[in-house]
Amino acid sequence: DGDQSVNIVLSADGFEDVAVGVVNADNDGGPSIDVSSSSGDGSDGCPTPVEAEVEEEEEEVEEVAPACVVGFGSVVESSGSTVMSEGGSSDSFTFALASQPGSSVVVSVKSSDLSEASVSTSSLTFSPSNWDVPQSVTVTGVNDGLGDGDQSVNIVLSADGFEDVLVGATNIDNE
Repeated sequence: DGDQSVNIVLSADGFEDVAVGVVNADNDGGPSIDVSSSSGDGSDGCPTPVEAEVEEEEEEVEEVAPACVVGFGSVVESSGSTVMSEGGSSDSFTFALASQPGSSVVVSVKSSDLSEASVSTSSLTFSPSNWDVPQSVTVTGVNDGLGDGDQSVNIVLSADGFEDVLVGATNIDNE
């Protein structure tokens, strides 16, 4: 039946809905799923409080991907997504805390599937003096030797006392 598109709608009280466009690729060429940035108004994908009004025109071309506050921090993905390949290419994102801590916070960084993606560091450490300075994480695709199509993997950021932050990444198949 060909590729099928659907929107996943995220909503929270006091914020505008965010629609994430998802394409379920037809399996005639191998299974895969692609996730696009927020659909609709061309915004940066971060929910905007309903009270906030944007009065300036948005430009279609942006040099730097916008930060999106998620959980206990903010994530900025290069080009708005994290995509690497089984050929060994890498992509990166940055993470900073959303608010100043009273003491140092160690954020654990892990791939949810080590057979598809590895990360450049196992932890990020933020102090009361550098809490808002973004730290970089590089994600590298791993060649699994399988013709399994593009694979989605989460990079999990966790810290004691906070809910995990998941950064979605795609490892492009090379078989």
